[in-house]
Amino acid sequence: MIEPTSKLRTITLLNRYFDINYSERTVYRRLKELSNRKQKIEAIAIKCAQDILEEDFALILYDVTTLYFETFKDDGLRVEGFSKDNKPQQPQIVIGLIVSRQGFPVSYEIFSGNTFEGKTMLKVLDDFRKKNRVSRPIVVADAAMMSQENIEELKQRELSYIVGARLANTSMKIIEEANRKLKNKDGSTMRIKTDNGDLIIEFSTKRYRKDKHEMEKQLLKAKQIVEGKQPTKRIKFLKHKDKLNQYVLNESLIEKTKLLLGMKGYYTNIDDGILSNQDIVQRYHDLWHVEQAFRMAKTDIASRPVFHYKEEAIKSHILICFTALMIGKLLEIKTKLSLKRIVDAIWIITEAKMFDKTTKTEHVFQSEIMKDSIYIINKINDFLLY
Repeated sequence: MIEPTSKLRTITLLNRYFDINYSERTVYRRLKELSNRKQKIEAIAIKCAQDILEEDFALILYDVTTLYFETFKDDGLRVEGFSKDNKPQQPQIVIGLIVSRQGFPVSYEIFSGNTFEGKTMLKVLDDFRKKNRVSRPIVVADAAMMSQENIEELKQRELSYIVGARLANTSMKIIEEANRKLKNKDGSTMRIKTDNGDLIIEFSTKRYRKDKHEMEKQLLKAKQIVEGKQPTKRIKFLKHKDKLNQYVLNESLIEKTKLLLGMKGYYTNIDDGILSNQDIVQRYHDLWHVEQAFRMAKTDIASRPVFHYKEEAIKSHILICFTALMIGKLLEIKTKLSLKRIVDAIWIITEAKMFDKTTKTEHVFQSEIMKDSIYIINKINDFLLY
């Protein structure tokens, strides 16, 4: 977390900063054993969330990401798949992560790189509930987790859910009804019964401007292709005119997209007497905590690219990154500062040691501790003492 680096360089840094000495052989031997401690680390994460952050897990957030490897060789775990890192030619693994509503990571699972993300959620949820005796939390996930099979499984497990809806796949009848009821009013919502649960649709003027800009950009490209001003390629708002591979504008899709401007959909099985439409929308927006956790893991903690190739070492690497993420998020939540700012404030605290050969005594001189550093140290002491 302080200085993400290779396992080998870790030996040097531990010795330099903390006078802790490990041999290279010891580190790599321990690396093979470390993955067996996943359950214990997750139990610590759960206890930390409950005791220090007062988390009751009434709501949990789930999402997946991918981590690529610095190699082009596939094996059973590292395989090519849909890359969220824009590295389609390199093998990867898929990580499913559960975080609390505050964004604190509590559980994860590793899947082979070609696993469809919608197939990961139920396994991770089941493992999380069994290991930690969490009863029936509200599960929040994005539209990629949405499938009829997953919805039915969630219902059978008597779990409440809030998942994103792909409104482009809904019927024109529902879209036209939403358009009439919402009337392009910012923050307005509606609810309708469907086979996937209640469909809640919200309108946002900010989203409308963004969607409209994106639509106009794509429509311009489509028109240029039809007019022969750009080379032919697959793009939205085009359809085949005939077998000669000529294209025309897809007017029905254009009309549907116009009606959807500014709208966002959510499926839930939670009755409106328990959570209002606005509450459902707000709970779904909490998913940014998972996305932020993934960004922290990939940038601040430098979890990718992965350089290991043996399965035990890969799993150990992910466990180390999960532990660092857990500590980093705890620091962020308790101090309300970014991890980068925390690390910067801690890093400037230095000390020099001088040994007096005459008196055989050691003197320690410490740099002046800045205001930010004192604040962070006090916050850390608060939960360490707890």
